[in-house]
Amino acid sequence: MNICIYKHNPRIEVTAAIMDAYIRAFQKLKHNVLIISPDLINESTDQVIKLAKTFVDLEADLAICYGFSAMPQINGTYFFRKHSIPLVVLCFENPYFGLTPALRDEIKRYPDYYHFFIWDSFYLDLLHQELSNCYPIHHATEFHELGTAGRLYESVPDKDIAFVGNMTDFVRLRASRIQNKNSLNGVIDEVMLAKINNPALNVIEILRDALSRRQTEDGTGIKASEKEDFFHNKIIFPLYEEGLGRYRYHVLNQLEMFNIHYYGNMSWNAPHIEFHPPVDYYKELPQIYRSTKINLDIPPFQSIHAPNNRLFDVAAAGSLILTERKSGVAEIFDDTESIVYMNIEDLKEKIRFYLGNDHIRRQISYELHNLIVNKHTYTHRAEYILDTLRP
Repeated sequence: MNICIYKHNPRIEVTAAIMDAYIRAFQKLKHNVLIISPDLINESTDQVIKLAKTFVDLEADLAICYGFSAMPQINGTYFFRKHSIPLVVLCFENPYFGLTPALRDEIKRYPDYYHFFIWDSFYLDLLHQELSNCYPIHHATEFHELGTAGRLYESVPDKDIAFVGNMTDFVRLRASRIQNKNSLNGVIDEVMLAKINNPALNVIEILRDALSRRQTEDGTGIKASEKEDFFHNKIIFPLYEEGLGRYRYHVLNQLEMFNIHYYGNMSWNAPHIEFHPPVDYYKELPQIYRSTKINLDIPPFQSIHAPNNRLFDVAAAGSLILTERKSGVAEIFDDTESIVYMNIEDLKEKIRFYLGNDHIRRQISYELHNLIVNKHTYTHRAEYILDTLRP
């Protein structure tokens, strides 16, 4: 099959890593892959002409991009539909953050040209109410191919606990919305506190509930029936952005009885945490996971039911992960209770247990590793996408 992949310049490193992994997966399956990038505007005229000829000669059967924000539009026309090429949109973030009215109109007018693979069943069900061709898809990994396979127990981990992930400057973000007198400040604080105290809560559901019990300053109220694009972009996004830092900060501070290694963009006064700068996703992260007994997953608020890519990467690297309880974890691993936590106290209890029972920790890591590398690689996902789209 001839496949054209549109690789945009994302804000987040892992987004680029996901697209690179899919490129390699389709190539591994012996498909012809052509990569198109917005960087094309910086190329010479000769190079642009050469790529254009390659694109025409390819006669692509399918195009793939990451998220709605990456759907290329040229001179008012959506590029791939103009060339009669169906487009697969991979959604590993809240899809409503990029779904504009113009895109919604385009997709509804030409539904046969658009197919959406969405990682979280919550957003999948929501989007399916208004758009056709919506399918589930989980995250995946290729860390088993980065010097990990067959070496799970060659070295003893030299760290007990680690968390890898960036944080937003939640103090600045909160100060900004307070200064701007956001009419929803009370609601945002209420939802933030509820989520911090109970990680298992669905942020969107408790936010809708909070909004239904309050009114904005102009008295019109914002109810669950509001348009999804306004709800997600004007209310949910600020909550997610601030919550990413505040929630992770809270969880790590509550684990003060353990020695923790944190790899990311923030640091603060916490004697039990050893701070490290951000690490390279491919060159350093697999080794950090592999050299740590317990890797923590503190998911962003936008993960409602589905696990994020950290579960797959940690498992492929051969280590143990502890993640929030989500229904999607059970779709991956039968022994769900061994790797999920309900709240901070449950997380503390599981950490103590695994640090004191090394053989059990190693056994679970081994079982999860074998499951992930045999069923949840990017090659598996690429095959699944093509199988789903076949008539």
